[in-house]
Amino acid sequence: MHWVATESQEAAVGDLRGLSTNAQTMVRMAVLSAWAELQVARVDHRYLDKVLEPHVGKLLPLWMSSLQEFARLRFEPDISNHTGPPGPDESLEAVYAALNRQTLLKFYQDSWLGLVNAIASLIEQDPQMVFDALDGKGTASHVNGTGPRTNINYRDAPVAFFMVLFGIVIEALVTRPSDDDSYDILKILSALKRILLPSVAGNAIFQDALFSETLEIFDRLALTEGLAVQTVLIDIAKTLCITHPSAGDETTATDLTEDVDQLFALARIIVLVMTNALPNIAEAKAAPPHILADDAVAIIRSGFEALVDISTIFPSIIKTDLYASILHVFSTVLRTPACQASVVAQVLPIFRRFIMKITSDDAHSPSPAIALQVTTCLHQLLAILSVAQRREHESSLACARNSLLAISVLVSTASSALGADEPLVFGALESTLDCLQDLGLAKVAAGCLRSLLLTSARNATDKAVAQYLFPRLIVFFLETGDADPENSRALIGPALTAFVALYTEDEEKAAAAMSLVLPALLRRAKVGGRKVYGDTAARIVELATGRLVPVFRGLVVGMDGEMKGFMEEVIREGGGGKGAGGGGRGEETAAGDGEPSIALKFDFGGMKR
Repeated sequence: MHWVATESQEAAVGDLRGLSTNAQTMVRMAVLSAWAELQVARVDHRYLDKVLEPHVGKLLPLWMSSLQEFARLRFEPDISNHTGPPGPDESLEAVYAALNRQTLLKFYQDSWLGLVNAIASLIEQDPQMVFDALDGKGTASHVNGTGPRTNINYRDAPVAFFMVLFGIVIEALVTRPSDDDSYDILKILSALKRILLPSVAGNAIFQDALFSETLEIFDRLALTEGLAVQTVLIDIAKTLCITHPSAGDETTATDLTEDVDQLFALARIIVLVMTNALPNIAEAKAAPPHILADDAVAIIRSGFEALVDISTIFPSIIKTDLYASILHVFSTVLRTPACQASVVAQVLPIFRRFIMKITSDDAHSPSPAIALQVTTCLHQLLAILSVAQRREHESSLACARNSLLAISVLVSTASSALGADEPLVFGALESTLDCLQDLGLAKVAAGCLRSLLLTSARNATDKAVAQYLFPRLIVFFLETGDADPENSRALIGPALTAFVALYTEDEEKAAAAMSLVLPALLRRAKVGGRKVYGDTAARIVELATGRLVPVFRGLVVGMDGEMKGFMEEVIREGGGGKGAGGGGRGEETAAGDGEPSIALKFDFGGMKR
């Protein structure tokens, strides 16, 4: 380390003595590059802390001065006139300068990316420590011992610090060498991602000239590079949006400003990348892919999540446009056959989070624009379900299932934006009820209806949904003659008893609901016979336990003797709900073989007449 920091021409490393200036530069860059690799590896291997910590204060100025020298060789006018091999009419000094520049550039070209990553990793760990180390940069010698010193106080001029790193990385992205096998655009872009963090870049990247040039490069990369590079582009665009100076600032909401244009341009980059994986996002007539690779699935998911994340910080003047774009992307994914197996399952939770966000800002009275967008989205989901039910292609069944789930999520999450008398809401409920008798959809429909029925009554729409579904589910539960291809009635029973349990704080409502559910359970047991006794017993025991006991007792007291006797028979022969998810009130008695068993109490707390 001492040798690397010295300017002496007599310095040596082991047996390496009397080195030329270029040879010393080559060795120094090799040593600094090795230390940089250790620093990058330190992020994942903490045992390297003890090795690096004593030397970081010396290494940082050396790494930074190396990058400055690299930038000087690449960009400064006084030495950039000779960008290629010397011509025949050049003077001897010009020939030497050109050859020397090409030689030195090779040393730096092989090492600069590692140095940038090392500095960026240190900034991620402790920005304060980085500036502390760079404040003493004037005491470290220049890398090759020949160039001019540039003693910059980077704490007072952080933009200068960023510009050194940014200029080198951007130049590498723009001037891609065709004959350099070591060129790795993914590593270069990853380095750019790290130096664009606010701790390094501040707001410098949002200067008009820098931002425009950067976006042009991103556009080109999004159109020409592979999916791995495009994934990094999504991350960078998302980070720039979230860290933008006007992010979440409603002072720009009155008119279109340059800041708003920048945010919109970053969102466009994300959509552009997603369009490469799923062309029909941009144009409905574009042929969607038949099969999506794992990288394409990751692109769609990360892009959709990025759009949802940045939607919270967009100024209100363009927030509605972004919301519409997100809903369009989701509906496109939902109707695309290749997305059914893997993509929809990944974006559906993100879609739910998005709907919760846009409708919770003003839960009691969402804006008319939000209400219109939610209603339009519900209309699109119902149209997708209708087309999928025709079973025109192999993925139609999966599309119909996913559509049911999406409709359930939208209605239950965005109820505050849907009117209690909105016809589309009841159309969605009726479509879901119809699917209870559809082979392949019945179980999914039953699960969706359960979720809708048991949604906490937050507003008038939630109450209207429950009032609409409850009697219709009881009718479906009792009509044993109708088709039930997937035994979905077994799923509706627990939903009905759980609905009664929602009103434990209101005995009057609990009694009204139980007065319908308990007779329905007994009716189904009488029609279905002993094969449904076990499930029916479990449901009855659910009604007779916990805080519903007083309500259950009052209802049983009013039963006639025949119904009460039949209920006792169902519970006795159904095992008190054992094995069917229920548990009964009982006591342990000694069986003939000495093993404990359960004997149910059928007097229901002394309620027999």
